Amino acid sequence: MKIKKKAAMILSFTVGTLMFATTAMAEVMSKSGYDQAKDAIKYSADSLTSKFSNYTMDVSMTMKDNGKVIISENTLNKYDIAKNACENVNTSIIGNKKKEGYFYKDKNGVITTNENKSIYYVTEYETPSKEEGIKNPFKEKKAGDVEKIIDAVVGNLKDYVVVDEKSDGSKELSGSISEAQIPALINAIASYTLKNEVSVNRNPEEANIMPRIAKDVYVKEAKGRMIVGKNGVIQSVNGTGILSGKDEQGKEHEFTFEVLGKITNVNSTAVNKPNLSGKKVEKHVQKNNDELANPEKYVGKYNNDIIIEKDGRFQKIGERILTIDHSDNESISGLYHEQYIKGYENYATKDLKFDAKYDKDKYNARFNVEGSSEKGNISIDRQNVKVYFYLPNASKSGANFDGQFNRVFD
Repeated sequence: MKIKKKAAMILSFTVGTLMFATTAMAEVMSKSGYDQAKDAIKYSADSLTSKFSNYTMDVSMTMKDNGKVIISENTLNKYDIAKNACENVNTSIIGNKKKEGYFYKDKNGVITTNENKSIYYVTEYETPSKEEGIKNPFKEKKAGDVEKIIDAVVGNLKDYVVVDEKSDGSKELSGSISEAQIPALINAIASYTLKNEVSVNRNPEEANIMPRIAKDVYVKEAKGRMIVGKNGVIQSVNGTGILSGKDEQGKEHEFTFEVLGKITNVNSTAVNKPNLSGKKVEKHVQKNNDELANPEKYVGKYNNDIIIEKDGRFQKIGERILTIDHSDNESISGLYHEQYIKGYENYATKDLKFDAKYDKDKYNARFNVEGSSEKGNISIDRQNVKVYFYLPNASKSGANFDGQFNRVFD
């Protein structure tokens, strides 16, 4: 799914504030309820990223200021995990201005459109992309730390949920907390998030839509409900958070955030590439950076100037020469040499032979440097005829080290 800048701001604002409010509801449970909720979230994330072939996710958000709707947004996402394809239709209303967005992606390219759908922008990959689709957030390296932080924020609030086991094997988890039950830490984080998001992302054209909150921010109420199917996967989640604060003129504002998410049509969702016949289309081809196409073409000589500052001016005193003797998809090797103008030989460093192996990302190749515990690095700019070369402690000679090398053509 791709989110435009304004939609991203709205989503960030909503999640940033509502998360801290509803965390104290959705995560604040009796021990059994707490564990059940976390198990459902983790199992659902695993199913949606690896077990299901396809599904539809519908997310709606509404934001009110003193009872008046000022922002609303709906995002309909269709995912085909088996084909690594997705389709996103986004509709947002900010004040009286309505915006619509469309996004489609598969292994062969991307299709987007402008706000009024008068032009479709098509990006075709030169070769099929091998980029991983939707990732399970709980398999990221920092997931465990984030979970511990949430547990710490929740603190001793463990008793504000009702777990209703249904006869068909499904369950409903619901609960609410009020102002007096919300920890000071959550109020502090909510206050910072609300003020920061409104200030940083403020748009002068929307000055009357989103008031600038300056003080006395606190969470008044948070409540929500989660429906978990008998298969252990979340079917729907809805939450409401109410925050209060005062603007720069001292006027009190009560913000109400409502979020509803649903997962439907599991293993029966069709993600189809749009038919652009008769549409205005702008197309371009993008090189696939997942692979190093024809790596042998990078064999050759590269150089840049060695510059020092002398008597208040920059002066060229020599040349760095990087010769690549071998290049394939796994490794790259060659020789680094410095050549100086007469009188500046004392700046010179030893020639360095390097044999670098690419990391998993296939962008950076690292190599050992004699006399240093730190590794050197070389990477190829696949869009241009350039190479980036890094040596630890390269600037100790007194010359400014430039790691960008350009191809030399005889």
